[in-house]
Amino acid sequence: METYNQTAFPPLGLFDHESFTLKGEHEVYDVFVNDESVKKKLVITENDKTDSIVDFLKQQGVKNVSTHINGDHYNIQTEDGERVKAIIDAYIRNR
Repeated sequence: METYNQTAFPPLGLFDHESFTLKGEHEVYDVFVNDESVKKKLVITENDKTDSIVDFLKQQGVKNVSTHINGDHYNIQTEDGERVKAIIDAYIRNR
């Protein structure tokens, strides 16, 4: 009796399928400042969060920002919109 490819895939139904689940796509957020689209932010690692943008803005001296996530839209509200857009653009390009 011939056998073929005994090491390829386990038979279905014998293993918990959840343990084989891999994250095929990275999370992507559309970043908005005052409801205007700025860029897409790719979240690659578990340590990379959308809040890292606000942390970076604070390091750059930006105060008085509020954020809201709606699905894949990350909206930042601020009185200093043009400056914040430029900072976010630089931040995302350099990450």
